[in-house]
Amino acid sequence: MDFRNKKIDLVGKQNLWFSISAVILLIGLASWAIFGLNYGIDFKGGGQLKYLIPQAQRPSGGEAQFINSARAALAPKGLDNAKIQITGGDTLVIVTDATDSAGLASQERIISSSLASQLGEKPQVVSRELVGPVIGKELKKNALIGVLLGVLLIALWIYIRYNFAGDGSRYAVAGITALVHDVFVLVGLFALIGHFYPGVEVDGAFIAALLTVVGYSINDSVVIFDRIRENLRKRRNEDFNRVVNDSLLETMSRSINTGLAVVIMLLVMLFFGGESIYNFILAMLIGICTGLYSSIFNASMVLVAWHKWETKKLGALRPAYAGSTPASASRTAPPKVVAPKVSSNATRALPDTNAVSDSSIETPSRTTSSSPTSSSISNKARARKRF
Repeated sequence: MDFRNKKIDLVGKQNLWFSISAVILLIGLASWAIFGLNYGIDFKGGGQLKYLIPQAQRPSGGEAQFINSARAALAPKGLDNAKIQITGGDTLVIVTDATDSAGLASQERIISSSLASQLGEKPQVVSRELVGPVIGKELKKNALIGVLLGVLLIALWIYIRYNFAGDGSRYAVAGITALVHDVFVLVGLFALIGHFYPGVEVDGAFIAALLTVVGYSINDSVVIFDRIRENLRKRRNEDFNRVVNDSLLETMSRSINTGLAVVIMLLVMLFFGGESIYNFILAMLIGICTGLYSSIFNASMVLVAWHKWETKKLGALRPAYAGSTPASASRTAPPKVVAPKVSSNATRALPDTNAVSDSSIETPSRTTSSSPTSSSISNKARARKRF
């Protein structure tokens, strides 16, 4: 798949690309504002119970069937929202919405009685863990600080990297615009999906996926920025929009092929990876797709819009500057040189042009100064006139 030398006007459709991003952002932000985020145990608090699966009941390759049976047994007891997963092949992990020790103990008794057929008559609890709302709030704050700090450090790095001829700010703004787009789209779509599918939660795995998406997206943008910078150096006299459009077409094959390979692997893991990594893989899948789009159709278009704005700004300043030029020129113009006047006697003394060569004729400025050469020529002319 090669887009080089193709007559595809990507830059000319920048309003279309911005409109698509705006629609997706509005849907996501509206879902976030209306439904809110479906926080997991890491942020809202909850209980976690780990049971040892007896040797006879351990699933051999059929973990999905074992988990579905456990979920079906807990649903009538009011624990249909519990997260169930198997780790290490011999440990059943159940996460509930318990907010205190008494609630967790009550849920433990219900789970032990409901899963007696799968865990034995006396289920062995490996560990109990309770995450309170205070800890969840602290984790939420740290996650937000981590995301903001990561974005700011990336902006600083882009500014330093591309700060040649004063262009570091425009590349930094373009890159951060794409990153902010990716973050808000991912969070907004997770709010929408989490409203209809309670199992899709915002937890620690989601934050890890979000930071990974930010790094992946800016990497793709940097590849495109490098090609734009390289082409601008080689083609200084060409139109800026054309250079950016050609740079996008030159790097599009690389971006699409790399992104498509990652998306294929994520789809396989999404359907066959199990519930324990489902939220992480889903967030990665959404983030990679939106990051691929923003790197090509948002970051570069911000550069084009910036250049267009600067061109208009300079165009508006030219008339004012041109109007002030005569006044400034009159103040700084050099004094006018006036040629010396030649008297009538000197005019009569000039030699005949037919008899004297052009090289012997002195300029008016030189006639003002007396020299042996000029006097000898005058004497010869008078002598010829007498004869």
